[in-house]
Amino acid sequence: MAKEIGAFVNENGVTTLLLQPCFLQVYRKQQGRWCKERKMAVNLGEARGLAEMRSRMRDVIEFLASCDTVMAEAFQGVALHELEKADVGMWEVAGQPEPSLDSILAEEEAAALEKESSVKMPFPVLESRGDGRFFISIVNVQKSGGGLTSKQVLLPIIRRGAVKEIEILCAHIPPWLEAEAIRRDWSYKTTKTQEQQICITITMTGP
Repeated sequence: MAKEIGAFVNENGVTTLLLQPCFLQVYRKQQGRWCKERKMAVNLGEARGLAEMRSRMRDVIEFLASCDTVMAEAFQGVALHELEKADVGMWEVAGQPEPSLDSILAEEEAAALEKESSVKMPFPVLESRGDGRFFISIVNVQKSGGGLTSKQVLLPIIRRGAVKEIEILCAHIPPWLEAEAIRRDWSYKTTKTQEQQICITITMTGP
């Protein structure tokens, strides 16, 4: 599978801050070469208030799609928070992004291999309740620290076309999950159990 890395750059192709007018350039590596895959203009500095800035960052995250790594001169404020919620890896790089692409890719692949080798616990069981409704508990995943993450468990499930509604029992709300639901305009509600755990119900009403 081809790897993609995004870079926030100015008009001269140099990494910059997100609050300055810039471009998000996504690079894609195929057959050993990095190519410029797609590009969008970004201007968080013109946003009128936090709500509009968050909305613009959701557009950025949607544009990233399968690209889960970005670089910039620095990350701060709302941009940093929204990228963290979406579980996007961030690298602070000064200058032209191209010379750093291979080193970032190598470090991320090494980290992924280490993480994969540390996974010891099995995936939790997904229970079907019929008519496209499901239930799953990720409490043990969140408490174990065994290398398995909520995103590894849930993302393949909630992106299935056959899932209409899912109840997720958890120890705490995964920030990326709330961001995913908002981005896709899914119905999202939470309740607390007597054991002080949280039950999240997501109804896939959006696209």
